[in-house]
Amino acid sequence: MHALATFLPKEIKLMRFSISQRATLKRGLRTFMPTVLVVAASTVSVCSQVMAAEPTRDALIHAAEVAYLKSAVFTPDSPMMDAMLAPAKSANPDVSADIWAAVKADTGSAITSVMFGPGSAVETTMHQSLDKLSNAELQHLTVLLSDPVMLKFQQLMADPSTQRDLMQGLMGSTAKMQAAVNGVLVRHGLKVPSP
Repeated sequence: MHALATFLPKEIKLMRFSISQRATLKRGLRTFMPTVLVVAASTVSVCSQVMAAEPTRDALIHAAEVAYLKSAVFTPDSPMMDAMLAPAKSANPDVSADIWAAVKADTGSAITSVMFGPGSAVETTMHQSLDKLSNAELQHLTVLLSDPVMLKFQQLMADPSTQRDLMQGLMGSTAKMQAAVNGVLVRHGLKVPSP
């Protein structure tokens, strides 16, 4: 009988306990099971809260994009707006300053959307690049891009006077850049194209 007991299922082995042993076992299970259930329920609750609090990967990428592009706006007073609308202004000489102000504002919004909005080349390329970062890196990047000093720097770079200086500097650099390219061509024994 003892050798046979080793092959019996656990439930049948329990039947071999005395009545007092079974009563003690039942009391222990009754005390133990509620504790197990409370711990299991707490674990499920904590895990679901952590999962709910954990942002999705797309949300992390979007947050980094927003932080980076928040200053990428064509404002109505941007010198780029003046340059873009100069031909239209020449074609419409009798339009009032109020209408041109509204046109500049609408044009700024439209150009911003085309350049940086969803599906734009900038947004698509940025999304692909950000997707190569880990979740921790995305969170860190968003914090860096949201830093007050970074925001101030972006505002300063977006200021119309800064943009005007930058445009003038770039135009002034065109001739210098071409001269640098020509110098490289000459050093390599190549012909310089005629202007």
